[in-house]
Amino acid sequence: MFVVLFDVSELYPHSRYLFTYRDATDVGKSLYRLSCAMPSVRLAQLLGRLSPSMCAAVVDWIGYGGTDFHVLIDNDLTFGVTCVLAAMKAYVEFRRQGFGIKAVRYEDLVARPLETCQLLMEACGLPVSLAHDIVTGMQADSQQKTALSRAALGQFQDPEVTPKVTESLNKLAAKFGLPPVNEECILEGTLA
Repeated sequence: MFVVLFDVSELYPHSRYLFTYRDATDVGKSLYRLSCAMPSVRLAQLLGRLSPSMCAAVVDWIGYGGTDFHVLIDNDLTFGVTCVLAAMKAYVEFRRQGFGIKAVRYEDLVARPLETCQLLMEACGLPVSLAHDIVTGMQADSQQKTALSRAALGQFQDPEVTPKVTESLNKLAAKFGLPPVNEECILEGTLA
């Protein structure tokens, strides 16, 4: 996904790029619930418990590119946390290379939807007045009446986040050069 941005930026030099990220543990929980509803995601998690190479191969097969997924899935959150950490690492690397990309935290969008959407519109050079329409649209469940609706995924219980799980996820975050998952993470370039 990110490799395409460089080609696109050459074609459209005036485009603006945004990266959305979320608390890694919350992503792990969310992808766990998604895996309960989607067999291909659950397969990657289950095979990842057998072998880091198997996890990478399955994730590559799904279409994510498995190079950052050579990890042993040792708990129900590892897969989702690995997904978000790999994306965050790519974002940080793009910024270090001078690519003009900004970020927005999901938590900011939920806590202050109108203010955050106004910042997004400004960052994209769009009319700030569009923020009201975006906030209204965010209130609807875009997956309503599907197996991925809020109601459907809400019936699955989140896995427990034990100290052992947190320790494992923190080691994973260190591997990606990011702060521990149990600490607030605000990436450089995040709209505030």
